[in-house]
Amino acid sequence: MNTMNTRYGKDKISELLKDAKKLFFVGIGGINMSSLAAISASRGYEVMGSDKSSSPVTDDLASHGIKIYHTHAAENVESADALIYTVSVPTDNPEYVRAGELGIPRISRADFLGWLMSRDRVRMGVSGMHGKSTATGMCASILLAADSNPTISSGAVIRELGCTYRAGGDDFFLFEACEYKDSFLSFYPTHAAILNIDMDHPDYFRDLEQVKSSFSRYLSLIGDVAVVNWSDKNVREVAAGHEEKLVRFGTSLDEDARSRGEYDVFADGIKLTPHGSDFSLHLKNGGTLNISLAEAGIHNVRDAAAAAALTLSAGIRPEHVEAGLSSFRGAVRRMELIGKTRSGADVYLDYAHHPTEITATLTTARMLGGRLEVIFQPHTYTRTKSLFDEFARALSIPDEVVIADIFAAREEDIYGVSSRMLADAVNASGGAAVYSGDIPGEDEFERVGRFAADRVGKGDTLIIMGAGSIDRAAKYTSVR
Repeated sequence: MNTMNTRYGKDKISELLKDAKKLFFVGIGGINMSSLAAISASRGYEVMGSDKSSSPVTDDLASHGIKIYHTHAAENVESADALIYTVSVPTDNPEYVRAGELGIPRISRADFLGWLMSRDRVRMGVSGMHGKSTATGMCASILLAADSNPTISSGAVIRELGCTYRAGGDDFFLFEACEYKDSFLSFYPTHAAILNIDMDHPDYFRDLEQVKSSFSRYLSLIGDVAVVNWSDKNVREVAAGHEEKLVRFGTSLDEDARSRGEYDVFADGIKLTPHGSDFSLHLKNGGTLNISLAEAGIHNVRDAAAAAALTLSAGIRPEHVEAGLSSFRGAVRRMELIGKTRSGADVYLDYAHHPTEITATLTTARMLGGRLEVIFQPHTYTRTKSLFDEFARALSIPDEVVIADIFAAREEDIYGVSSRMLADAVNASGGAAVYSGDIPGEDEFERVGRFAADRVGKGDTLIIMGAGSIDRAAKYTSVR
């Protein structure tokens, strides 16, 4: 059984950490935990932590004087003043158990992040079911262009930083606000964006109404300005009653675009290309920003409008917004070009793991021309089962998709769904799918990588897609 979020709040955590000097992070090599560990070290704490395997992330932390244990053992925590954990940590983790026995405060990642940001002047959160990491990266690029010395905690590596975090000053704290298990209800945003609201995380949210209820509670926590996607029906519903703090954004190509006069930031004159977009951001005060974005797709234009609205509302000057967006070069594993196959096809990594994200990415990739081959690894049994029909439709977009076995993450295979079933559904809906288990060979990553690479040539595109471990297939596509 996994642990749950604590809900101590900033005042209680301040009391718990009043005399604390040593902080222990369980799973310190994770995307989010490494950010918090590094920022904590920059703020004067002695930081240590555990992670089962060595990685570039743990090596980087160690190079900054952070003690890393590569095993989970009870004795690791005995000198700690507090233990920070994520909700993916099981309740029988020996460090978590020993901390409880010794009376060492145990604080969940989200609760700790909320406390960590609480002293900063402007606290900028980016939430939504899709696009959080990209929009956070865009905001980071803008804040850096403004020389604002931001502190940043992102859910993906930002290329300008080369990592997921930046330990800066206490004027701006930019963070990715994750909705899973209501983590974002532990935060203290002064300015926050809601990019979209959709059904996801069916292992926690029972239906869309519960999702909307959580976002409504989050919106109530936003102190000054709530930046909302006014072309998203679910967001509009949640935003009702909060008009006094709303800043509305959208684009002219949104399916549910409304009257331009309803928007505070509106993207228009949009010219989409296979490798980016050019557009104008019209501001309600009469100003216009001209943007050349090096990220393709209308979803990225929408994220750029959100990033502009959020940073402008926090006092960043328009010229820095324009410069930051135009210099943004994306987040890692977000349609990231990593090389070519031996035959000359372009190979991309992409993190999409929800049908909405898959559809957006593959629709944009179709603009590249040539054959579109995809390797996809479903992420969690509950998501695959709950959104099964939507996955089948989205995965019918490419010329062919190779579907790897489901990445279990925190779950067990007890839900009566499989990748073979999904491949059959794609084929039945008019698409073309191959189940990885039908490809000869022992190692799944090698099997799918070599198979897909053999199906493409010069001028074609191969996308390795998913939020789990499927990026390990890249080395078998003969990337160079």
